[in-house]
Amino acid sequence: MAKENIGKVLGAEIVDNKILVPYVYQLTIKVAKLASEIKPGQFIMIKVAPGLEPTLRRPFSLHRVDKETGTVQIIYQVVGKGTEILSRRKPGEEIEILGPLGNGFDLGEAERIGFVGGGMGIAPLLAVAEQAVQEGKEVVSFLGAKTGDYLLVKKEFARLGKIFIVTDDGSVGEKALVSKPLEKYLKHHDLDLLLACGPTPMLKALAAIVGAHGVKTQLSLEQRMGCGIGACLGCVVPIKADTPEGFVYKRVCSDGPVFWADEILFEVPKATEKQGGCSCG
Repeated sequence: MAKENIGKVLGAEIVDNKILVPYVYQLTIKVAKLASEIKPGQFIMIKVAPGLEPTLRRPFSLHRVDKETGTVQIIYQVVGKGTEILSRRKPGEEIEILGPLGNGFDLGEAERIGFVGGGMGIAPLLAVAEQAVQEGKEVVSFLGAKTGDYLLVKKEFARLGKIFIVTDDGSVGEKALVSKPLEKYLKHHDLDLLLACGPTPMLKALAAIVGAHGVKTQLSLEQRMGCGIGACLGCVVPIKADTPEGFVYKRVCSDGPVFWADEILFEVPKATEKQGGCSCG
């Protein structure tokens, strides 16, 4: 993917911070500079509290942007101390962010584009799906979650084009993994491009499916991050390369988070997995 700017520290005003379903919130912040620059697939790092604790910023993917109002939205899940603190922040409060960061999705010349979102990975795909429709492209969405309550923004995706829905418990749609309807679809239809975001096991399964069908695919990887700008090397993943080992480590924050599916090694070859060092490109 083409590299973007590493971002700037910006002050933002919290416009809204509301709960959607248990432990999942939608945060809206007003920061015109970020709204004018950020692209679908990029992310921001948020300093969740004004004091020294917690020290590290937390990474959050873009959900939606409104350039006219200068607002940016993210959807996040409370999973630890940082996100719990963020969930208690109120409208009108100031918050510090770093962004935009990383590399976004690239629609290129594709005409029919598939979107695969799993759980919290659904939210970051909406902005790029809306962009695709604005550009006159056909959108086909495949969404999956544990239960129907956590099928985030499914109504918004339904307005954009054909949609396939699955849940782990069968409460909404088919009881299956999201890879199942995608595999069925590809047996009878072509996609020029597929974009996906979700848990790593889901992305690994998708990579195998699209590889068998020859579909160009971009995956947005989920990874723990410390700095967000490529300095700490805490978010590296193995990427195929013409080296003796067959791969190099790339940073999800600055080289990603969007990578081509056929670049990614989801498992390091056993002959090299115990070797030390980092060959970050």
